[in-house]
Amino acid sequence: MARMNTQFAVLLAAITLLFSDGPLLAQQPAALLLGEGKPWQTPVYVNDSGVDGPTVVITGGLHGNEPAGARAAEQIRHWPIVRGTLIVIPRVNTAGLTADTRYIPEAPEVQKDLNRNFPYTGIADEPRGEIATALWNLVVKQDPDWLFDLHEGYEFNISHQPPPGKKKSVGSTIIYDQTQNIDPLTEKMLAAANHLVSDPGRKFNLLKRGPVKTSLAAAAINVLSKKAMIVETTHQRQRLPVRTRQHRAMMSAALRQLGMISADCADVLTPPADKRQGHTFVALYDDEGGSDRGVNSLTHVFDGASDMTVAHLDADDLRPNVLSQFDVVVFGGGSGSKEAATIGKPGAAAVKQFVNEGGGYIGVCAGAFLCSAHYSWSLNLIDTHVLTGKREVPGQGLKSMWYRGKSSSQKMQLTKEGQQLFPNIAENVAVRYQNGPIVSPKQSPDLKPYTVLAWFRSEKVLHPPQKGTMIDTPAIVRGEFGKGRVISISPHPESTDGLESMLAMAVRAVTDASTPQPASQRTPATGKDAHPKLPPAVTPEPR
Repeated sequence: MARMNTQFAVLLAAITLLFSDGPLLAQQPAALLLGEGKPWQTPVYVNDSGVDGPTVVITGGLHGNEPAGARAAEQIRHWPIVRGTLIVIPRVNTAGLTADTRYIPEAPEVQKDLNRNFPYTGIADEPRGEIATALWNLVVKQDPDWLFDLHEGYEFNISHQPPPGKKKSVGSTIIYDQTQNIDPLTEKMLAAANHLVSDPGRKFNLLKRGPVKTSLAAAAINVLSKKAMIVETTHQRQRLPVRTRQHRAMMSAALRQLGMISADCADVLTPPADKRQGHTFVALYDDEGGSDRGVNSLTHVFDGASDMTVAHLDADDLRPNVLSQFDVVVFGGGSGSKEAATIGKPGAAAVKQFVNEGGGYIGVCAGAFLCSAHYSWSLNLIDTHVLTGKREVPGQGLKSMWYRGKSSSQKMQLTKEGQQLFPNIAENVAVRYQNGPIVSPKQSPDLKPYTVLAWFRSEKVLHPPQKGTMIDTPAIVRGEFGKGRVISISPHPESTDGLESMLAMAVRAVTDASTPQPASQRTPATGKDAHPKLPPAVTPEPR
């Protein structure tokens, strides 16, 4: 279902023509397994262009609390290589990445830091530990011309002023050995990264002293006499989409300098549609307005689905040429109005175009507010009116009707259509609720009626005017917008024990063309399809 923007399509078409006699068949990366059969086994992707050129190894995730390198490497492995061979190991320290810890969980103290376990002449003759040994043997066997190891520092090197006795962070740096005479390439990488950075204190810097001894990059330089470097972004105060974009920009500059790609690939995050083999690519909004808890819960769900790959996108990524590479866009919890303000009119237009042309949209809580047809800032993707505004509460003054207090557990009942969509979920369940939209039909002439997939069968009431306004109203609804499909989810099944899989099932429902669409309907089983009459809202209010 993914679509492709014109520039991206032209690039791939040019490559297809260039290698139409056969070498293009090697463009599909072949997955191997490093440590096959071990608990820490991890995929290795070999992308051989079939044309003579350099061999490059890119590694990510040696430190498990540095996810940007792993995520960026997973995206880079899909780039269309025109010469040479690209070998990518995105998730070297799989257990550390899963546990979000720098080290190898349960490893001996002297081996826990994976990136200190490699040989270095005069210090260590052999790698230490199973993972380092397997990775080193792979690198030696592949005999690369270049090795790039993607990492993240904790502070911005150029502005970090540590107290006396503390080391300066290497965040936002390119660390290489200046005796290797690779300054032209590193300067290109530096310029590409700093083109994305406006704050002088966050600019990237070149550290020419060489990678730390016994690191993978240092071993490649010192033992194998290869060109190698460590590429660091900065974890602090930067969301994941910013860091992965910086990694991609630097690696795109490097591979172009080496003649391995023929155009800038910094915006290429997925393979072309004909290379997906049934795999679904999910764009997850991760920017202001979105909650960290929601992003983390949704990431965990999609990472756990073997048929899905998730990429974190921020407002700067919400452009047609990026969105068109994905099958579905997901907006999670937080604040719908802040999400709307952050993406702005260009981002909103890009999302609407994406869905209209056949993309899927999943909105959870704040994302359900965002896709509604209610507010001036709404995306108007699904025909939902939202209960909102302020009401006078005796003795308390004006109170917001959308706000019902802290997180609670509420009863939810799946409809017949919902049971078909979520076959592994019981008809009646308890679900986490935290001020998601209470919806009814907007009856917009520009939108089709929605289908109810689940009802709230209890309610959270904080103020008397709210009583009776949530119970027996839709909890989950499904609709169509143009050629695309939309699911609006008011509660939080992604963070409810036993219901997490509903989000992966929802993604499959909006992306699988073979999934039948139930007939649109507005009449609930209870006969209740709108909110009880309330006093007029004093002021409209964002959520």
